[in-house]
Amino acid sequence: MKYNIILVTLLAIVGLSGCGYKEGVATAEQKSYLYFTGNVSDIKVSVDNGATFKVESGINHQYKINSGKHTITIYRENNVILKREIYVSDSIAKEIEVQQ
Repeated sequence: MKYNIILVTLLAIVGLSGCGYKEGVATAEQKSYLYFTGNVSDIKVSVDNGATFKVESGINHQYKINSGKHTITIYRENNVILKREIYVSDSIAKEIEVQQ
C-alpha cells in the first residue's frame, strides 16, 4: 500500500510537470530594401523574373525585398539596360545605380 501511494505521487508529479506554461518567441520576417539612383526615368524593374514595376529615384523610395540572392533586371523601352545578381542581408537597404 505504501509503495502504491509513492508510485501514484511520483506519477502525478511527472504528469503535472509536463503541463507547464510554454511560451514561444515569434520574430517578424526580416525584410530588406532596394532603392534606385541615377537616371530612372521611364524604367521598369523586375526582381527574379517577376512582374515589372516602375520605380522612383532616391533613398526615400525604398522597395521591400526578401533577404537573400536575387536577380534584378532593369528595362527601358522594353530593352534590358541592366541585369545584376545581388545578395541582400536582413534589414539592409541596397542601392542600385542606373547609369544609362
